Amino acid sequence: MFDWNEFKILAEKLKDEKDEASQRTAISRLYYAIYWKARIQIVGKGYRYDRRKPSHQQIWDEYLRKGDLDNQDIGKKGKELRDNRTKADYHNEIRRLKDLVEDSFIVAEEVLTIIKKI
Repeated sequence: MFDWNEFKILAEKLKDEKDEASQRTAISRLYYAIYWKARIQIVGKGYRYDRRKPSHQQIWDEYLRKGDLDNQDIGKKGKELRDNRTKADYHNEIRRLKDLVEDSFIVAEEVLTIIKKI
């Protein structure tokens, strides 16, 4: 089984590179590392998503549906990371890319901390 944390390790290597492609790729790989960590956890707790619908939306929405603040926080931060990844992967111009990279890593660590706690 693939260790999705390897994407986070790669992202950490790429984030300090000077070129835009590396920084954009860091955001994207970081997002997938966090997404899979969250997905594996929630599926392990019995959640079954509909394979006919976008899984990313379903996973973050399921965290938001849960009543406690920790799960809701994961859902909100997961969507924020997804928005950052969308910018990195699809927007032709990104103002303050370095700030977007830094923000993504801060939010990712917050999600990981909550996931470990719950």
